[in-house]
This record gives sequence, structure tokens and C-alpha cells, in this order.
Amino acid sequence: MSALLNEDERALRDAVRSFLDKKVAPLVAAHEQARTFPWELLPQLYDFGYVRGGVLEAAGGDELPMMMQAILMEEAGRCWGSLRTTLNVQGMVARVLGAAADAGQAERFLRPLLEGRRFGWFGLTEPDAGSDAGALRTTARRTGDGFVVNGSKLYITNALGCDFGILFVRVVDEDGTDHGVTGLLVDAAESQFGVHDIPHMPLRSTTSCELTFDDTLVPAGNVLGKLGGGLSLGMAAVNAGRLNMAMGAVGLSQACLEESIRFCRQREQFGKPIAGFQLVQQMVVEIATLTETARLLGYHAARTIDAGEPGRYECSMAKYYCGESVGRAATLALQLHGGAGLMEESPVERYFRDAREATIPEGTSQIQILHLGKALLGHSALR
Repeated sequence: MSALLNEDERALRDAVRSFLDKKVAPLVAAHEQARTFPWELLPQLYDFGYVRGGVLEAAGGDELPMMMQAILMEEAGRCWGSLRTTLNVQGMVARVLGAAADAGQAERFLRPLLEGRRFGWFGLTEPDAGSDAGALRTTARRTGDGFVVNGSKLYITNALGCDFGILFVRVVDEDGTDHGVTGLLVDAAESQFGVHDIPHMPLRSTTSCELTFDDTLVPAGNVLGKLGGGLSLGMAAVNAGRLNMAMGAVGLSQACLEESIRFCRQREQFGKPIAGFQLVQQMVVEIATLTETARLLGYHAARTIDAGEPGRYECSMAKYYCGESVGRAATLALQLHGGAGLMEESPVERYFRDAREATIPEGTSQIQILHLGKALLGHSALR
């Protein structure tokens, strides 16, 4: 795949991979076991273009081409799923802030986020509004002091580790007038709300939280963008998040391939390395083929955006295929390892758990199919 990258893209890939292999990979097993995350490492990664890459230079970001951002997420996925999803969410928050924050909000939230001094959560999903984001029920009633928020959010990544967040609510006046979905900046230092982790299977060094708001006061100056403009802001970030998820899955597939090759070369049965058995070779070749085809779709989506196209169709297709294919790749990798693959000391045990997550956030595989079906056939299966 190096032939598909230019000199700068190859240099970025090699530099990031070297850093992750040396500085991050040795920490993964201990953090996964303890269910902790090394937040202090993130600012060093930002220097490569993580999080800053999706923000315009005028707003303090690096304004990287989408192709370079895709490479960064692939390498994060190859190293550690919990790192990939943490960087993805921080990048989505940065994109929304970069697109909509006013000068005061940029100074309070965006600048320290890009410097690694603050971390943000992305509060869209609710108990009854996941794939159907427009159906969210969390409300913000306007008052003289700002907004009084009531409702809850679910499966909010790393909310326990963040000190602010972007909360998507439905703004309603005293007379019942609905202004539509709006983004609010919720600073934990000034707005009281409940947050607790829900134990989960993959990505064990992240938290997946429920947020509860019971007459939570948010200042009027914390409206992000225009009233009623929150859904378009959120969906724009989600589209980039889909490509990030896809490329993270490519990286995880690559990790499955590399670990399978290493194991099969050293594992002996019946007097020779299992790498010499035909069925073993078939499984390794299938992992390699899944990885390469997934990478091609991800690269194509990134190049499409860099060419000035929206890329929604391409990102949905990449998210769908890469998410599904990494599940197959991880299953094959675990099968190749046999009983050793079921042990937590084996990296493929973690790969298998983390791969299962790839088909769900930023739109399930089934939602991606419906987006693609509408684009191809001109008819929506949803509304």
C-alpha cells in the first residue's frame, strides 16, 4: 500500500508508527488490565496531527488533508483500540468547536483542547435516540440565566475523564416553542450533572457513561452555533467519525495480520511450524485480503473528501465494510492462535473484543446499509 501514499504521507505513517510502538504499545496491557488510560500521552500525539488535524489553521488547528488524518487513525487502531476511540472523540469535539465556537468559546474550550489541557465528551446518543439522532428528548428550557436542562445521555465515551462536553439538546421556550436540536457547551466546573460508567466488553481503557441532567443550569453564552443548528453540526462530525472508525478498523485488521504471521511462524505442531499447513495459510491470506480491501475503501473515502466532495456515501461504505471485515479478521486471528488466543495475555483476545465494537458507534452496519441504499435507489427506508 506504500505505492498509494506520497512521500509526506509515508513519512507521517512511519513516524507515528515508530512513536506508538515505542511509547504506547508497552503500556497497553497494564492499562487494559487496570481499566485506566494515560491521558498525559495525548498532547505528544497531537504534535503528529491527531485532534488538531481536523481543525482549520485559522482556528488553531493543523488543517491536515483527510488522507493524512486517515493514516493517523489507522496507526492508532493498529496500536490500541482504546487510544483510537479516545482520539476519535476528541477529534469530533475539536471539529465541532472549530466550526461553530465564537471567540470566547474558542478561548475557553477549543484552544485548551488542542493543547491537551482540556478534554471533551460528545453527547448525542440517548436511551431512545441512537441511530435516530433527530428523536432526542433531552430538553433545554430557556430562562433568564440561560438554559435549564433535563434528560439523559447514554454510552458517552470517556465522560468520566473529560472536564467539559458538547451536549445536543432540544431547546424549548416557556410557551412550548421548539427551536430544534442545539449544541450546548457543558463545563463541569459550572454545571452540575450526573455521570457514571457502564461496564462494557471492548475498549476496556475507556469509559462508556450515562449522563443525567436534572434542572442543570447552562449559561446562555454556552450555545454553540445557532439555535436549531445542532443536528447539522453533530452529523458533520459524525461523518468524519465514520471514516476514523473505518480506518481504526483497518489498523486493527493489520494488527491481527501481523500477530497471526508472528505466531504461525513460531508455533510448531506435528514437527513443523503451523505456517506450513494449507488451512493455516488460507486463514492468514484471508486476513491479509480483508485488510487490504478495507484499506482501499478507507483511502478512497479520504481521497474523495480531499477532492472537495462531501464523501458521505464513501465514508458510509468504508464504515460498513471495514467494521464488518475486522470482525472476520479478528475471528480468524483468534482461531489461528487456538487456546492461546482465548487468554488475556494474548493480544488477539483484546483484538477480538475490540473488533466487535467496530460495527456499532457512528452508525451501525445496518444504518450504513440504509444510507447507501437510499443513495443508490433514491428511496429512504427510514422516513
